[in-house]
Amino acid sequence: MNEDRASVARMGSIIGVAGNALLAVIKVFTGFFTGSMAILADGVDSTTDILTSIITWISTSVSSKPPDAQHPYGHERADAVASKIVSMIIFFAGAQLAMSSVQKLFTGESSVENLELVIVVAAISSVTKYFLYRYKMSIGKKIDSSVFVADAMNMKLDIVISLSVLGGSIFVGVTGLQIIDSIIGLVVSVLVIKTSIEIFWETNYELMDGLKPGDNVYNIIFEAVERVPGVHNPHKVRVRKMGYKYLVDLDIEVDPRLSVRNAHFLAKQVEAAIKKDQENVYDVHVHIEPSGNVEDENFGIDSSREFGKNTDKDQ
Repeated sequence: MNEDRASVARMGSIIGVAGNALLAVIKVFTGFFTGSMAILADGVDSTTDILTSIITWISTSVSSKPPDAQHPYGHERADAVASKIVSMIIFFAGAQLAMSSVQKLFTGESSVENLELVIVVAAISSVTKYFLYRYKMSIGKKIDSSVFVADAMNMKLDIVISLSVLGGSIFVGVTGLQIIDSIIGLVVSVLVIKTSIEIFWETNYELMDGLKPGDNVYNIIFEAVERVPGVHNPHKVRVRKMGYKYLVDLDIEVDPRLSVRNAHFLAKQVEAAIKKDQENVYDVHVHIEPSGNVEDENFGIDSSREFGKNTDKDQ
């Protein structure tokens, strides 16, 4: 699966780099040629998209590597780390655009020529970004990659940006209010900064060994354990995610008169049942206790409903 995942990610990154490179060159050139701050801002944003696609490519290559002595759980969290880097690049680009737009607003230097070219380029960008967004999101869902989903979210914002530039340029052409171009540039930069913050927070769940609200894996685990005869009271269940893989720890209770061999057999049945119901489970660690055991234990989920309550409190 790792090889298929890597090849899909590689192709997606190559298409992302090629598409954004073409758009970036066209929009930046158009911005300098026409003096449009809005299309220049859109072009700079596409330039950062090239970097994010390259980072996505590198991170998926790293995450597909098998476990080793330094990384016994694997390298899948490279995706989450890369998403953080992507968010910071996007934030920096947005902040730079915001400062440039504010400067033009206060100095009154807004002057756009050849609006027809700006409109045509913005329209081409809107259509191209839409197809890139759909493509990146489909890959992100297919291989369960947080960095591809983050990249797709950025592409979705790019559609709004290009449409804003398109609408604003038409408005400037109709009204003659050149200042609108700088205002659109500022709005675009704010949207870019907003998306960077959302991407940054999105990966906190994985890096802090948490799960996103709405993840159904705890329900799957408890239902799977219930189907194993001779196993009781699954508790202290803890799940963390690394890339697309789940790692599960849980305690179960069995008849205290069972031999070690038979208790181990039940533990393996629990593991098999969980992996059967959730194919992305990479490892299951089962701790066996005698039925009726009572002790002071560390935090863990004791029922599927408890996870829902905890996430509701966090929101």
